[in-house]
Amino acid sequence: MNKPTPEGKSLSGEKRDRRQSQRKISESVPGIEEPDPPPDNNRSVYERLKQCEADLDEINRVKRKYPMKITQYYLDLIHQEKDPIWRQCVPDKEELEATFNVEDPLEEEEYTPVPYLVHKYPDRVLLLVSSKCAMYCRFCTRKRKVGRIRQIPMEDIFKAIEYIKEHKEVRDVIVSGGDPLIRSDSEIEAILQGLRQIPHLEIIRIGTRMPCVKPSRITPRLVKMLKRYHPLYVNIHFNHPAEITEQSKRACELLANAGIPLGSQTVLLRGVNDSPEVMKELMTRLLQIRVRPYYIYQCDLVKGVDHFRTPIENGLDIMSRLQGFTSGLMLPHLVIDGPGGKVPISPQYIKETTSEQIIVANYLGNLYKYPIARTGTARKSVNKKISKIGLAFNLKKEVAKNERYDKYAEFDDVGTIEAVSKAINVAGYDVTLLEADRDFFEKVKNSGVDFVFNMAEGIAGKSRESYVPAILETLNIPYSGSGVLAQAITLNKSRKKEILSYYGIQTPRFQTFGDLRQKLNPDLKFPLIVKPEAEGSSVGITNNSLVFDIGSLKKQVDHVIKNYSQNALVEEYCEGREFTIGLLGNNVGVRILPIVEIDFSHLPDHLHKFESYESKWIYDNPKDSIDPIICPANIKPGLKAQLERLSQRTFLKLGCVDLCRIDIRLDSNEIPNVLDVNALPGLMPDIRSNSRFTRACYAAGMTYNEMILLILNAALKRYGLLS
Repeated sequence: MNKPTPEGKSLSGEKRDRRQSQRKISESVPGIEEPDPPPDNNRSVYERLKQCEADLDEINRVKRKYPMKITQYYLDLIHQEKDPIWRQCVPDKEELEATFNVEDPLEEEEYTPVPYLVHKYPDRVLLLVSSKCAMYCRFCTRKRKVGRIRQIPMEDIFKAIEYIKEHKEVRDVIVSGGDPLIRSDSEIEAILQGLRQIPHLEIIRIGTRMPCVKPSRITPRLVKMLKRYHPLYVNIHFNHPAEITEQSKRACELLANAGIPLGSQTVLLRGVNDSPEVMKELMTRLLQIRVRPYYIYQCDLVKGVDHFRTPIENGLDIMSRLQGFTSGLMLPHLVIDGPGGKVPISPQYIKETTSEQIIVANYLGNLYKYPIARTGTARKSVNKKISKIGLAFNLKKEVAKNERYDKYAEFDDVGTIEAVSKAINVAGYDVTLLEADRDFFEKVKNSGVDFVFNMAEGIAGKSRESYVPAILETLNIPYSGSGVLAQAITLNKSRKKEILSYYGIQTPRFQTFGDLRQKLNPDLKFPLIVKPEAEGSSVGITNNSLVFDIGSLKKQVDHVIKNYSQNALVEEYCEGREFTIGLLGNNVGVRILPIVEIDFSHLPDHLHKFESYESKWIYDNPKDSIDPIICPANIKPGLKAQLERLSQRTFLKLGCVDLCRIDIRLDSNEIPNVLDVNALPGLMPDIRSNSRFTRACYAAGMTYNEMILLILNAALKRYGLLS
């Protein structure tokens, strides 16, 4: 006996009804479904693509893996090959070239308690009622499923509805797919009836692209039926102004006139809408057809869609060009969707926060002060365990005539020390300045501090960065940053490289020289670069450090040994791009900051393209309009993942904590090599100073005060001192 459905029909009758409706839809939705020669109902698609001189063999090759279907209506919107409409619907060979992205970037399968239902958020679920669409978008998040599996059986949908009925915390359901409106009116009504019978379900949303790709599907009959199931919302998917036509306008008007609120979920796509001008026009035209801009999504990390992805700065630039320049009704939320749900991102309008005020920037960049509201219940101390924090530093000095020009390059200037002190003070702590000179032991011993924020480089010796941590551990005072051993290892380039090599972490082959009588290892190949063994901030590394023959090598080794009183490290030169990666936090939860690339194209011809003293301190000048920093770096996802994994592994294997910056360069085979590890990265606040770690934090959306507080809190948590 056939089991009755909510409509009172048997399942066999329901299936028959569905087959008939699907047949009608498929007849009006042409696509390339079979190998050459194309079937008759797809000839119009082929003919249109031929007119645009498309490579049909290439299209067929791609669509064998990722199906293609285009409505005649949407096909007619194409003006030429590779235009914004074309890119969204016509297969491209780049879909088969993806190597990094994954099939299920949102990990929906992990949140699927019953088939075709995703329960990721506490109070709402995603109900997938169709595996088909009127058109298959080339950037689809569910590219792994849509058009590649049979239509979802109605009985499975009803089982998913039973799950919703049993889970009283669910008050909101998004009906999606595929496209729900590919199903017949009777099937859609059966689904809505089943949902509306659930007492605790408050909101029903339908996600569809039909008004955009097949407006004729929005009929008075359909709308009359939908109207019976209020409160009902419809989210439509428009990506380009050219998609808004008289037909799509009529479709949206039918829905809006039925009292159905409409929102648009737009995906930011390279070559489609990745400019402020196009996006502003789209948002304007959406409002004119009574569709409220809702989301702009960064393109998901779906396998086969990497050629659509844009840098995050594009989205932020678009949002900043909308804010203030148009109506607030036109401002969608810019979001990244991931396994843990949607994350909103926005331009940073709060520039500074103090206990007295916040400083904000308006859409033109003008700064305004806004006083903080005072309450009688404000806490006097933010941390019951820690109230007084010492700031350990080395102050940059003028170089004497008899001293090396780069002797104090690593030390901090007054502006940086004041900025760090202010950030800690704003967080609610008293700050005591502790210059890490020869009297540091007595200073800190008598200071009464509970904790030390350490940014001191140390004043002498091959292990000088361990000087402050060793004293603090002797006095049993907790501190931020890496410990005695990690600081010593990361300063000593040869020991560091030995440890990296032990763990199989790629680093250039090297040799240390204590005197000129040593012979060069014949395995090392020119060009070679010569560095002091225990210096940072490009100290002792000049344009002359890159050598191409034995004579130049000996001369530079002799220079390092005599002028820096330490061994010379000689390593093979990597000729590729150079990156630096900041890390913030601890253990497996360490946060990898946006990757910085160093652009050497501004250097004069006589300078080699690497981080020499000239490059870092002379030609990278705050007074110069040229910015050699690219952050986030414009790199492919595969390389980005490599660099992030390599930096995280290096951070953990060397025992770094709280913060670190790792320098990596590609060799001639495009293989990333770890060049150096800085456990005390510079924290200069001025963006023009191009402090690499600070720039990465700014690119991550932090203010300077937030950056310092995150470093401080990471250390406090590590000691169990954050209440």
